[in-house]
Amino acid sequence: MSEPAAECANPLFLQWVTEWYEEARKRNAKTQYTLKKACTSLERYPLRIEHAQDAVQLQGIGQGIAERLGKKLASWRKAQGIAEPVRAASAEPRATSSGEPAAGGRARAPRAYVPRYRSGAFALLLGLFKTYCLYGADYFIPKSELVPLCEPYTDTPFHVSSGAAQQSAWLGMKTLETKALAERQGGVKFSLTDEGVEIAQKVVEVLRARNELSDEDGRMFAAFAERTAASEDARSPSSDYDGFADGVGPAASARPRTARPVAASRSSSAVSFSWQSSAAGQVELADLTRYPAGSYDVILAVDSREVHSAGDRALIEQELEKQGVRLEIRPLVVGDYLWIARPRAAAEHRRLPDVVLDVVVERKRMDDLCASIRDGRYREQHARIHAAGFATVFYVVEGSDPDAVARLGEAAVSSALSRVQIANGFHLKQPPTFEATLRLLRQTTELLQSTLGDLYAIPDRHVGHHGLGGLKRSVRARHPQAHLVISVDAYDVVCGKSTTLSVGEVYLRMLMAVRGVSADKALAVGSRFPTPLALVRAFEADGGVGRIGDIAVDGTSRKIGPALARRLEQFWTADSF
Repeated sequence: MSEPAAECANPLFLQWVTEWYEEARKRNAKTQYTLKKACTSLERYPLRIEHAQDAVQLQGIGQGIAERLGKKLASWRKAQGIAEPVRAASAEPRATSSGEPAAGGRARAPRAYVPRYRSGAFALLLGLFKTYCLYGADYFIPKSELVPLCEPYTDTPFHVSSGAAQQSAWLGMKTLETKALAERQGGVKFSLTDEGVEIAQKVVEVLRARNELSDEDGRMFAAFAERTAASEDARSPSSDYDGFADGVGPAASARPRTARPVAASRSSSAVSFSWQSSAAGQVELADLTRYPAGSYDVILAVDSREVHSAGDRALIEQELEKQGVRLEIRPLVVGDYLWIARPRAAAEHRRLPDVVLDVVVERKRMDDLCASIRDGRYREQHARIHAAGFATVFYVVEGSDPDAVARLGEAAVSSALSRVQIANGFHLKQPPTFEATLRLLRQTTELLQSTLGDLYAIPDRHVGHHGLGGLKRSVRARHPQAHLVISVDAYDVVCGKSTTLSVGEVYLRMLMAVRGVSADKALAVGSRFPTPLALVRAFEADGGVGRIGDIAVDGTSRKIGPALARRLEQFWTADSF
């Protein structure tokens, strides 16, 4: 963003509004037009504005933008140590709608727009807020799904035959967009703006006080009000294409992980992903098999599904093998690339098995990422990587595909990439081409060869399918400098999709098959209802949906919620789903 013009009387306001305009333009949000008008007005206004509320007199700046400017200005003054100036009472008389000065002599700030009670805009505002509560700020809902959510809150029909005298309630969407309370994506999907969320919360408070909310919506809005506000994703994707060095090295496994373990976050006697052996806490460094530094070679393993043609193989050989990188093309059950330590033939440890290093790479093209988000593979793959317990995970999103991003929604893709880093703790890399990805792999292989020391292999007898990640974290917590590895055979058995599962794990995976049920939510439901029969009986009892919707997700203030509880009820009790 360019710096505001030096002659502008309010450069800070202009800078902030310009930033908001650029963000809205990138999202193709309708608010970009209002913000553009605000930028033009601020550029031309010759007087200094001390209070953000005074900016509402300018074209394009309404109450919502003025409040955002006020919050931004207060934060800036606090950071600069500048006291908030006292606002003097205005001596200018306000005018009535007829043009006459109103009694009292004070100027009145414009009121924020609130849709008329039970109008089309009123119902659409509440429907969009229900969507916001259910799916989050990044979800844009199509008209066909939005209308059923809105119909209980208006007396005007949404579907009106041509030639009818009555207008459709859907016309209220234009009003919400004009007032910057809603925005659209691609012309067919809609979501609330920040100002729209604020107005909707106030409307819901009034309806709750008047007891005009349905029981279902009342519980949903109450649950949303109890949740802590999620912080904005301020972390931008990494643009460092010089290698994976920021996450690889002798101390990489000793660094604290920001991600909360998905698979080993809690334990239950009936349902658990955690390692159940009584010896879990007794595995010490002396129990592990040591591979001394210099007694092994580092080999890059490439998933055979990554090699689609002879051209791919030739490109891999050119970029890797000709640069001195040893590689093997073989099926990998987790990840697309990983590294194997193979004892050298001349070393005294040559009879030891090959082991898998604690570093893995998951590669996706941008179109494949969008498809995996849409069909659920994205979540399932992340859960399997967590369960394998790799200390360092690189998530490579290769190239760009504007068409695929536009079909899914830019906000949804950005949110997914942020979750990769913040929630999962993966290292995100975005190389422009496949050749750039191969160069990164070559650089990482060289780095591993030059920095790795002794390796400590967990014996196969200690490796069980129930929580390899938990076992690794347990040992790593007591010996943070040890680079833990497992045998290739153990990796194939433990991380494979076809591994024999316990009844509890099958039950949890069945729960996670329902859209919206994460591993944490599945664990919360499984702990309260440890068998499918117990869950079905709970749904058949009076108030079952409400009780399940009120289940708290462990470690957070979030709840399952009534919408997801109803979806689970349909999944477990309906004849078809």
